[in-house]
Amino acid sequence: MNLGRCPVCHSRISIEACVQDEAGRELLAAVATLDAALAVPLVSYLGLFRAPNRDLANDRALRLLREVMELGQTGPGYGPRLARALAETVEAIRAKGGTPLKSHNYLRRVLESSPAEVVIVPGQPLGQAYSSRTAAALMALQEPVQ
Repeated sequence: MNLGRCPVCHSRISIEACVQDEAGRELLAAVATLDAALAVPLVSYLGLFRAPNRDLANDRALRLLREVMELGQTGPGYGPRLARALAETVEAIRAKGGTPLKSHNYLRRVLESSPAEVVIVPGQPLGQAYSSRTAAALMALQEPVQ
């Protein structure tokens, strides 16, 4: 069964060929379960590991995807933060000439430099973990006066 044509090279895409490989199936399933705001920059980021003269193997792409998801699952609000870091990494690497990546070190630096977001869950105590003094002051204004 043909899915259609590739929007880039216009070759036919066969779903049977995509799911023949176990790593390919797992990769498609993993990307399909992600929110589009995270999936699009993640797939672009995985493309940065492709050598200019070879395709990225499905098993390597799957391993890289799992590593990225582990990297990004630190701290509150990791989904949007990881998506922004992936998009920033892709833009920066492409602007530098797009040499293939060998590790996640650049992404790690971008994640470390991006501020952690404060996630407020209704019904849970806020505690003292604020991303800035401004956020702490705003939260203090919202607390009911006793």
